[in-house]
Amino acid sequence: MAQQKSILDRYLTFTSSSSGANGDVDAHAPTAAEVGVEAGGSNVRVVTFNGDGAERGTTLMKYTKVVRMVRDYTLCLRFNVHLFRILNAVIYFLTATNYDEDPISFEVYFEKIRTKFGGRGRFYPLPANLGTNKWYHYCQVRDMTGGEGRVYLDGELIVREKVNFLADPKPRDVVIGQDQFKEKYQSQYSYSGKLSQVNVWGRVLSQEQIQSVSRCEVDLEGDVLAWSNPWEVQHVQEQVVALRELCGSVSRGRLVVPLPLLRYHDAVYVCKGLRGAIHDPATPDGMLKEFEYLKGIGGCERQWSAVTDEGHENLWYNPFTNAYFNNSQLFFRINNPDGDKYQNCNRLRWEGLEDTSCDQHSCAACHTPADSTWTLRGICEDEERMFYFNLEARPLGFFGFGEYAVEKMDDGGWMWYNTVTNTTMAILPHHHSNTSVAVSTTAALARYTYPMGRLTWETKMEVCGQAPGPRVLTLSPCTTSEFTCSDGVCIPFARRCDLRFDCEDKTDESLCDIINYPADYRSRLPPRPASDLALAISVSVTMDTLNVDTTNMLLSVTYNLRLTWYDNRLTYNNLKKLARLNSVSQEQAEMLWRPTLSFLNTDNIQNTAVDSDAVTTVIMEDENNVPDLSNPYEVEIYQGDTNPVSTTRKYHTVFTCFFDLVLYPFDIQKCDMQFQILSASSEYLIFNLSGSSVEYMGPKLLVEYRIGKIDLDVNNATQYSGSRVRVELIRRYGYAILNIYVPSFTLLIISYLTLFFRAPIFEVRLNTALTSLLVLATLFTQVSASLPKTSYFKMVDVWLLFCILLNFLIIIWHTVIDLVIDYGDGFSGVSGSSPYGDVSKTWAHPPPPKEAARHIEVTQVRPMQTGGTPDSGKGKTFLSALRLPATNFDFHFYIKTSKITTSAICLVFNLIYWGTLSAGSGLMYYT
Repeated sequence: MAQQKSILDRYLTFTSSSSGANGDVDAHAPTAAEVGVEAGGSNVRVVTFNGDGAERGTTLMKYTKVVRMVRDYTLCLRFNVHLFRILNAVIYFLTATNYDEDPISFEVYFEKIRTKFGGRGRFYPLPANLGTNKWYHYCQVRDMTGGEGRVYLDGELIVREKVNFLADPKPRDVVIGQDQFKEKYQSQYSYSGKLSQVNVWGRVLSQEQIQSVSRCEVDLEGDVLAWSNPWEVQHVQEQVVALRELCGSVSRGRLVVPLPLLRYHDAVYVCKGLRGAIHDPATPDGMLKEFEYLKGIGGCERQWSAVTDEGHENLWYNPFTNAYFNNSQLFFRINNPDGDKYQNCNRLRWEGLEDTSCDQHSCAACHTPADSTWTLRGICEDEERMFYFNLEARPLGFFGFGEYAVEKMDDGGWMWYNTVTNTTMAILPHHHSNTSVAVSTTAALARYTYPMGRLTWETKMEVCGQAPGPRVLTLSPCTTSEFTCSDGVCIPFARRCDLRFDCEDKTDESLCDIINYPADYRSRLPPRPASDLALAISVSVTMDTLNVDTTNMLLSVTYNLRLTWYDNRLTYNNLKKLARLNSVSQEQAEMLWRPTLSFLNTDNIQNTAVDSDAVTTVIMEDENNVPDLSNPYEVEIYQGDTNPVSTTRKYHTVFTCFFDLVLYPFDIQKCDMQFQILSASSEYLIFNLSGSSVEYMGPKLLVEYRIGKIDLDVNNATQYSGSRVRVELIRRYGYAILNIYVPSFTLLIISYLTLFFRAPIFEVRLNTALTSLLVLATLFTQVSASLPKTSYFKMVDVWLLFCILLNFLIIIWHTVIDLVIDYGDGFSGVSGSSPYGDVSKTWAHPPPPKEAARHIEVTQVRPMQTGGTPDSGKGKTFLSALRLPATNFDFHFYIKTSKITTSAICLVFNLIYWGTLSAGSGLMYYT
């Protein structure tokens, strides 16, 4: 076991060491002498409490005077915590007559602070967790005039609240470093760290004054309590340091960790595991400075530079910065590089860089951030402070915010132990075997002699309920937004389980299960919300293609159906903003409860399928997460009640529809896709309308229809909740116009034009009208055959029937006109012997009858009267009966009447017909 160096000695050395001889700190705080020249020589007293981390009830400071803080006051101090306890007692103003009565105090916790204004105390969260070995400036203000209590940390206002303060005339004793309870100090809360500049003013300091003090620009002394006045001290260490050193140590710069003799690649791996970098000095001064960092370390006469040209000769690559250089850009010694492909690495020489074999052993100076917080994952602690550590360079070790430390043992192995109880928790043997990852490179083998990364330790105490034995632990400097590869390298946490390898050991794509199932999880039972209401399920339908069969009244749809719900029984690991990266494996999905839907308006009433085609993902809606530090594989835990789970599957379903074809071909149809929850009744499961959606991704124009509005509605009032996607289909009437209305209207015009033919050519007029009627009847039959059989008339039927009836009316008019024309006396029925000559002209300008008689000789031929037969009289009577009775109108009147009435009927019908279609049909549809 290692010789455990005194934590107090190490702590004092750590905060007061410089980089000149030891090289531990690259950018260090100015010394007292330097401050005296540059900052005016202002020095302050610094007091250390329990520097070894032990719990003592005797380590304290007490002000030699009694103070009164009657009305307004400002309390300021500067603190530096070395070891966080459950409660860190900083300062108490205790009533002199009764220490338990209404104290004024300030207590420090790892993630919060607690301030008491005369008994009234509250916990206040901090913008960020506090760190160890860092100076913080704290101010507490009681403003009775303004009725406010304010708290400042490092000059920034973090608390401001309205408080009705009362005057406080009590005399108070001031105690630093101990918590008083019933006249006894609580050693478990004793302060471990440093304090300085404790002052109290009997007034309210402005924010500008507080900021000036926090930045070490001024050193104001308090008028109620002054830090420079006498104090009673017990078991504390005092020293005087430069004021600027307190402010400068807030940011500790970089530590330089000396690495012993290693091959080049081993040194690179180890330094990356320390989150550091090996430098590549470009000047003689930089070269000398690098040598100073390893001064006094035996065997380190040779030292590695960062660059190598293994990938391409004379093209030097820096693995820490990913930058490339040629020979002229580096500080080589004369006649170097000269090793060609056999010497691809560089070591530092006084005269410059010298190329050498990468398999040689040299030391290296690893520059790593001094203020990095290291985390030991894989242990179980009630308090978060116990997981965090600071890195120390000489000797290399890790010292916790709590009682833990990790140090190197004499045999080369590492030990994790409790510094307060001196209990060994686990050891990491030298050249130990690692069961968590596969070792495939020599560099990896060398790196396992260091505790960084994810390694298998041998526990000596029970850890997380596991008996002593092998256990994987991860010691890493990675932040909460980063993931630790098994070799200790940090990558952005977003690259964890993103379907590509980012760690060289490929561990970032292992253990990527999303869902954590509790032991009592039942996949047959639906989740029960905390409100005890029905679980709301969101449905999302994304349609890719639509196909409509009008004859059979069917709608064929290819679509993606997504169901989304919350399961408060589950927690999820490492969610990403991109949902596809949160895919649940098939094995885990089979254990998951998922809702089952029925497709109602299908022939065989299909259901949703749960198979390999179903994709289950978790959607990250709430970015708040809790890091599980007890898991060595670094997981972020997300809650199931704020992050929904979703399952998506592609379906091709044929839905039955009910078309109303009255307005065909200008009809607008509405076809539904009906879904119903089968998993449970609406008392337990309902559809969530606000979270549901529908989208159509296919073409808007189909063969027969144009896609109109598509909406989604739900019905949770029935026994089983249902949802409906309604698709609006607007008939594309261009085909009907070209193939039905235009031909039929053309035939109607042709039939109507027969009214303008010459009256005597009855056969021509009649045959033309009959032909049009025959074609219309054929067209009517064809249109009816292409549509579903309905018991009602469609608008196209009305149109064609109208055309047929109007054509029939025209034929009737031809018959009437033919009967009106007198083919008897003076009319032989032959066009050439017509009493009017050219009938078309005669009807337009008929000559007077007398005038016609002068020019035309009419010879009447009558049959001989030979006694006849009885039938001859009957025939004459029958022919006479077919003629219309004599009227005062000649046939010109009937011709004009036929034209006017036919035109009027057609006009009135079209006004009514198209007027009816102008509203509520696809003829005048607007989206």
